[in-house]
Amino acid sequence: MVHRRMLNEDQISQLFDPPIDRRAMIRHYTLSSVDLALIRRGRGDHHRLGYALMLCYLRHPGRPLRAGEPPPAELVSFVADQINVFPSEFEQYSEPNRQRHSVSLQGILRLRPFEIRHGNSLSKWLLPQAIGNDRLFDLAAATVEECRRRGIIIPAPATLERICREVRHKARREIQRRLTAGLSAEQRHGLDALTERRLETNQSWFAWLNRPGSTGG
Repeated sequence: MVHRRMLNEDQISQLFDPPIDRRAMIRHYTLSSVDLALIRRGRGDHHRLGYALMLCYLRHPGRPLRAGEPPPAELVSFVADQINVFPSEFEQYSEPNRQRHSVSLQGILRLRPFEIRHGNSLSKWLLPQAIGNDRLFDLAAATVEECRRRGIIIPAPATLERICREVRHKARREIQRRLTAGLSAEQRHGLDALTERRLETNQSWFAWLNRPGSTGG
């Protein structure tokens, strides 16, 4: 079954794209002396610039630079200035180099590719938070941050959303279980009735009773 994507493009950008405001770039993309020593080993300015940008992407947002993906001009300039090359050198960055750099830097940074077992572990970690706040974007942002903390490459947007949707469903079922624990069969039947749709609207009776100006209760 194909689900409609619930995270919008702006939210996906916030989670998966590098920030381009000056303060955030200084925070995330200021290269250390160790970084610069690694980058200087490359042959050619385009090689060094591509390597540096791959390093930045893997650290934050926490994924490799994709094939054919143009990094933001602001980020390219910020990184190029630090290694004394022209930003235009990135145009010569080749796909074979991108692949090699991705693999090499994941090893150097001790990052692990995302796997099913990571998804299962993250789901268990996320459930208590979802019980308190089940907003999908907040769950996705928390999961991305936890991936960074654990040294795991963040999953693709569709995978991330699927994990959060499933956890949110479990959280809502758990909340319902807690609310109905100890109720009689008659009381549970009455509670279920409140979730049924009113014929004249698309609202449940519970939502209608809680709206401002309702005459219910």
